[in-house]
Amino acid sequence: MTLPEVVSVARAKAHLSELLKEAKKGKLFEIINRSEAVAIVMDVERYRTLLEKIEDLEDTLAVLEGRLEDRGQPLVPWEQVVEEYRKTHPEADV
Repeated sequence: MTLPEVVSVARAKAHLSELLKEAKKGKLFEIINRSEAVAIVMDVERYRTLLEKIEDLEDTLAVLEGRLEDRGQPLVPWEQVVEEYRKTHPEADV
């Protein structure tokens, strides 16, 4: 996975057409305002593909959760999993 190129709002405004051409070719841009990320610029097809993958992952997760519930196994909230992991692995950056 390629990392986005960081671009200031001022530069994005001044060179929007160039950024859009590069995005259409597959390049990613992270637009920042005062060192805070505010937007990602990417090709619309890549964006749609990401949305489809997220939807597929959510569907898969729902199926797996359903299987666990059918077996009577309780679902553990993600926050609890992370908290327990950090207790046993304090060096980990989770």
